[in-house]
Amino acid sequence: MSKKVMAAALVLVAVGSVSACSGDGAARPVAASPKPVSSAPSAAVSPAADRLLTRKEGAKKYLELVTPYNDELDKCTKIVNRLWESQSSTPDDFPKVRSACADMGKLNRKFADDLGKVKWPAEAQADIRTLIDEHRADQLAWDDLAKVRTHEQFFNPDHALNESTAAPLVRAHLGLPPVKDVG
Repeated sequence: MSKKVMAAALVLVAVGSVSACSGDGAARPVAASPKPVSSAPSAAVSPAADRLLTRKEGAKKYLELVTPYNDELDKCTKIVNRLWESQSSTPDDFPKVRSACADMGKLNRKFADDLGKVKWPAEAQADIRTLIDEHRADQLAWDDLAKVRTHEQFFNPDHALNESTAAPLVRAHLGLPPVKDVG
C-alpha cells in the first residue's frame, strides 16, 4: 500500500479522535447589558466574553462545535471505510462517496474557523491551534473526496488526509474522555 493510501486509510480511522462526540450544544446565557439592545451585532464585548473559558465551559463548547462535523464525518466514513477495507470499487461507488462526503469540506472549514473564535482555557490553547492547523491541512483532501470519480482518484488522492495528533490532547485538556475509532 502506498504512503498516500496508508495515510488516508489511517486518517479515516484516526479522525475518530475528533469524532464520535455528542453533547448539549445549548449556549451559555450572557448577562444583559445596560446599553440599549439592537438586532444588529454589537462591537461591544461583555466582560464574560472577554475572559478565557473554564475547562468545563471549554468542554461544552468543543462538543457544541464538533457535533455537526462529527455527524457528517460518520455519514462519510460509512461509505469510505467500506471501500478502503475492500480495496476495490465500482463506478457505482463514487456517486455514493460524493453524496456522503459532499459537505465535509464546508464543515471542516467551519469547524476550524469556529475553533479559532473561542477563548479556550490556557492549557488547551496550543493544541487547539494545532488542531486548527490539522483541519486546514486536510481541506483540499476533503474537497477532493467530494469530487472523486474514479478508483485512481479515490485510492491515490492528490491530497491525502492526515492523522490528527491534537484532537486527543484537546479532549484531555478539556476533561473529555477519549473516543473510539469511527467506522
